[in-house]
Amino acid sequence: MCVPKMALIKKIREYYEREALELKNHQKEMYFGNPWNTYWHGTRLREILRMAKTISFNSFLDVGCAEGYHIKLLEKLANRAKNEGLYIVGVDIARNYLLKAKKRCNGLLVVGDAHKLPFKENSFELVLCSEVLEHVLHPQQAFKELVRTSRKFILLTVAGENLFYYFTKKLGLAKVKDPFTKIGHGHIHEARIAETIIPWALGAECEPVESIVTCYFPLAFLQKHKTPTFFISVIKFVDKIINKLPVLRELGAVQIVLLQKKKAYNFK
Repeated sequence: MCVPKMALIKKIREYYEREALELKNHQKEMYFGNPWNTYWHGTRLREILRMAKTISFNSFLDVGCAEGYHIKLLEKLANRAKNEGLYIVGVDIARNYLLKAKKRCNGLLVVGDAHKLPFKENSFELVLCSEVLEHVLHPQQAFKELVRTSRKFILLTVAGENLFYYFTKKLGLAKVKDPFTKIGHGHIHEARIAETIIPWALGAECEPVESIVTCYFPLAFLQKHKTPTFFISVIKFVDKIINKLPVLRELGAVQIVLLQKKKAYNFK
């Protein structure tokens, strides 16, 4: 049965409203809750901050800001750079997440939908969107909104299919679930920087400044089977080897790209 778009968006919003109430410190636990989280999610966070340090920006929008963890860290980054005039805005579909973010960070916090951001064109020098596009109904539409509201840079991360899940799915060993069966839980779409984001970016008059793909091993599988954490150093070494193999390098779970707008883009 085809469910109308607004009904699906409502289900997604309700899911994240509940999640915000159920998870005490979601983003911190995700990044630092255990060594395996630090291997996967922590790598993404470190690369976000590293890339942010390479550019200059006076205004910043975090799309899908949740508890405001990125906002807080980028605010500290700006303070260290003595950029006291940084204008910060966070937007999220769930009001309960924004109530938690309000306790953590400064800046304007707005309830909004990534498909139609409530801001004018070219409003922010940097727009960050981390691990959001795979959870929205129409990721390309949301991507266009990131570009529309950005004046200079878009820093984007997606959770690509890891190497092992990709091959088990191809071999029929992994059961592919319908993402609309339990809306909000898990990914609705899959995306990769090279195959998905870069073509969208080039079509929207953006050029890639830097990108990184890493973390090729399945986090959920490693945690479920209680893999000893001393294997992390070995896995990181193997990650570096896989990253040099042209056929396999794009199959990492952590995928990050920094984009720069080349000129004003016609969104009509």
